[in-house]
Amino acid sequence: MTEHSFNDWDVTNDGVMGGLSQGHVTLSNNFPVFSGTISTENNGGFTSAFTKVSTLSKDIKSIHIRIVGDGNTYQLRIRSEVMGYNLAYKIAFKTKINTVETQCFTLADFEASFRGRSIKSAPLLQAHVITHVGFLVSAKQRSHFSLAIHSIVFK
Repeated sequence: MTEHSFNDWDVTNDGVMGGLSQGHVTLSNNFPVFSGTISTENNGGFTSAFTKVSTLSKDIKSIHIRIVGDGNTYQLRIRSEVMGYNLAYKIAFKTKINTVETQCFTLADFEASFRGRSIKSAPLLQAHVITHVGFLVSAKQRSHFSLAIHSIVFK
């Protein structure tokens, strides 16, 4: 089991494509909180936050997150290096408003993608190629979001 520590988070807003969404990560009660506003103006509608992961054992088969959400659906996203390429693996999950939840996902259930498109020929996600872990939120209309991250544990 490897519990991830919360150090630096990098946020990518849809401004990379002309959008106006604003996400950020702040500390609240010693927990990182990914929050902000999703805007659909200028073809926007998403924001994401990632943190680097130390090299993991090949034996790890799942990821467990303990979060407090806001009722929105998020993606748990994992960046990896596979055959010299950076790939994203994702899985969607729904949160409950102001409720502490633990959600567990097996690495085999993650779907490989690149810039929003599924990569069906990609290999199954393996722990030893994981470089970053993070969250993405998107919306079809303007909305506020907030996700408190209590823990990320690889088992």
